[in-house]
Amino acid sequence: MKVTDIIQRVRNLLQDNTTVPRWSNNDLLDAYNEALLAVVQNRPDVNSQLLTFTCQAQAVQSLPPGIYRLLDIVDNPDTGRTVIATTRNSLDSLLPNWTTATGMEVEQFVYDQKSPAVFYIYPVPPADHQLNLLVSQAPARIVITDFDTDTQLFSLDELWLNPVINYMLFRAFSMDMETEANMQQAQSYLAMFANDLGLKWNVDQMFRQMLQGKVKG
Repeated sequence: MKVTDIIQRVRNLLQDNTTVPRWSNNDLLDAYNEALLAVVQNRPDVNSQLLTFTCQAQAVQSLPPGIYRLLDIVDNPDTGRTVIATTRNSLDSLLPNWTTATGMEVEQFVYDQKSPAVFYIYPVPPADHQLNLLVSQAPARIVITDFDTDTQLFSLDELWLNPVINYMLFRAFSMDMETEANMQQAQSYLAMFANDLGLKWNVDQMFRQMLQGKVKG
């Protein structure tokens, strides 16, 4: 499905097919880009891919640009040996010098969500050693200059179209929460987005915090 078709579907749901629309195409495109990001942030597996990664000869490795999260390390492709996830505490207690230990292939890895751009491997393999990584790809931001002719396609599986649309509707109504009706609509669509992704969010509490921040601001 084309991105412009998704924007038009959202406009239809907003009942905003007027000569002077309440929400511009660029407003809804911004909402679309935010929706893709929100889906991947909350469900990194939605945009997963297998990536062949070339290691540096050191324990700490940096994920390539455009990668949102490391989901798993599958194996050493040259030998087929699998790589096991572990914790830094485990390696520190068993092998205090593990960051300098060397070997011909990687046996274990450490990944901490607090530093998502890097991961650690043990032992340190030779330079240019390869690993198969399962990663979450950051969604590319869509830019549209002509909404009548643009042919860019929805980048996720269409299974995830509903949460994207619901988040777009949440963002649209969030642009104007001066009325209680719009606030209730925004809250309802955010709840549907969370439900689509299986998230256990307290949407009522989130909106109370949003309103308090708006008043304080």
